[in-house]
Amino acid sequence: MDHKKIFILGMSPMPFENDRKVYGTGIRTWQFVRPLLEKGHRLCIVNYAVPSAYSSGFKSESHEQYKYGKYDFQYHILSKNDFENTGRLLEIAQRFAPDCMVGCTFYPSYFGARLKEIIEGGQELKTGKPIPLWADLFGHVMAEAQARAYMDGDDTPLFHYWNSEYKILTEADIFSCVSERQEYSTIGELGAVGRLNRHTSGYNFTNTIPCGLPIEEYVHKKNVIRGKDGIGDKDFVILWTGGYNTWTDVDTLFEGLTGAMKKNPRIRFVSTGGEIPEQDIKTYPHFLSKIKSSEFADRFVMKGWIAGEDVPDHYLEADIGINIDKDIYEVRLGSKNRILDWFRAGLCVLSSNVCELTDIMSAAGAGYVFRPGDAKDLAEKLIFLAEHPVEVEATGKAGKEFGFREFGFSRTTASLQDWVEEPGVSPDWGKERKIFFEKERALANLEDIAKRQNEMIEERDRKIAELEGIVKKGIAYKIYNYLKIGSRKLRGRKQG
Repeated sequence: MDHKKIFILGMSPMPFENDRKVYGTGIRTWQFVRPLLEKGHRLCIVNYAVPSAYSSGFKSESHEQYKYGKYDFQYHILSKNDFENTGRLLEIAQRFAPDCMVGCTFYPSYFGARLKEIIEGGQELKTGKPIPLWADLFGHVMAEAQARAYMDGDDTPLFHYWNSEYKILTEADIFSCVSERQEYSTIGELGAVGRLNRHTSGYNFTNTIPCGLPIEEYVHKKNVIRGKDGIGDKDFVILWTGGYNTWTDVDTLFEGLTGAMKKNPRIRFVSTGGEIPEQDIKTYPHFLSKIKSSEFADRFVMKGWIAGEDVPDHYLEADIGINIDKDIYEVRLGSKNRILDWFRAGLCVLSSNVCELTDIMSAAGAGYVFRPGDAKDLAEKLIFLAEHPVEVEATGKAGKEFGFREFGFSRTTASLQDWVEEPGVSPDWGKERKIFFEKERALANLEDIAKRQNEMIEERDRKIAELEGIVKKGIAYKIYNYLKIGSRKLRGRKQG
């Protein structure tokens, strides 16, 4: 096999880096990277360092030769300003002189598209030929924009998201999606921007690369749940791991959990993870406020974000992992990395049935589902599972076998591996696309507007976070919490 030089744009931290926060985008990047390394390709990886996963003073790091286990690659972990500097990206790419580029997830794919545009505008790389771009659209970004607009009560972000999506759709040569559902929605978008033209008839623009898992099994290293926080060996532990994003239905989760707790005193809820500063700073605090006012507050163990190396031990000590989604387009078209993590650990899965993965899981008998938004159905499922440990264990084993068989990194990325062996530009590369006419030219001039709107969104998020911090430090907030805690203690004495 002819080994290729592949320029990867992705997200850090990747799972092996053991940072405090590893998001789905970092897992996705590693899912793409590892099989390519195993095939012997030469990789130059340029990753955006997700700010909340690194220290506030983080500075870009460049490693011309980075080694992880048996793998060697060039690795650049860039701060926000450096990653968004296309001049910096072009400089790294010119030194590496790749055969092709791969964008892992939406944000890196956007900068891959911008870089490809610059290269085609005359600043050729050393190869002296066009550089094909594979763009991974890890979830449907406009559905994500809709979810955020609803959360913020403001449609302003829609333009920013679409402008970025438009750039990717018009520049990339081939695409990957996280589900077949998203693949069809992407084909519709490609038609809307003029890519379904006479030149591309019969050309397969899209591929489905579902969430995946590595082949190594988790090994239990230390006790993290049992015997701690009042949780005994016979308690039924329901585990949540990861971020509480815009799609998380915490109201139904709370009602379902407390409804089950009323019936079964052994039920405990343990959560690792929390809010996502770059995306959603409301959902997790809202959930915490509901828990604090609950009569079952002592049965909720909310750990927040913990060290990545400690998360697998939670998988291995819990009874079930729970995932709960709102029934919205973002979820219907997307998938769930955390479910694959639980499969890998042999942890029985219970999830609202919204995305494609849960449909497949349920049909295969590899996990349990409940109706989205139905707290009563959730409570009933939890009560049933808590009373049937043998079935729970058997389903966990079935999920593990199913996950390793169907969702290994190498199996899920087969289409990407095939493409990099013979990477090529799309059939309409360099051809005139006659759709929208004047509108096409107008859209090409909107980069500055999109940049200003993005800065406005970031500034608003920063101010909201600052205000929340001020409120929580204020004397009124402290008095409120003091009185609330005192009230609970008084109720406890009366009941006793």
